Amino acid sequence: MVIKRFNFFYRNSSLGIILILFSALLTAVGQALWKVSGTNNLYILALGLILYVCGAVLMMIAFRFGDLSVLHPLLSFGYIFAVLIGGYFLKEQIGFKEIVGIIMIVLGAVLISVERK
Repeated sequence: MVIKRFNFFYRNSSLGIILILFSALLTAVGQALWKVSGTNNLYILALGLILYVCGAVLMMIAFRFGDLSVLHPLLSFGYIFAVLIGGYFLKEQIGFKEIVGIIMIVLGAVLISVERK
């Protein structure tokens, strides 16, 4: 019973997808905090580093719950999160090129990540 339950969690692709997307979000937030910190705010820089490392560790954990060929392309959502964070919190311009890029990332990740039956 315990082994059967463990196998379910080991191959639960939905959990892997959720973890990999959260990993991409954490690394994007960590990088944004690096930018905000500059060189004069070590606390924000350290928080950014901690979030980035947590995202990397979460990514390694996520790979246990699905196929590499399905989960790894979803890391590209980190670029989407970075654009959205930059636009909303850092007041960076999001233009036509960024929107087209986001659409292409989403379409590419969906096409690559669709599991074959």
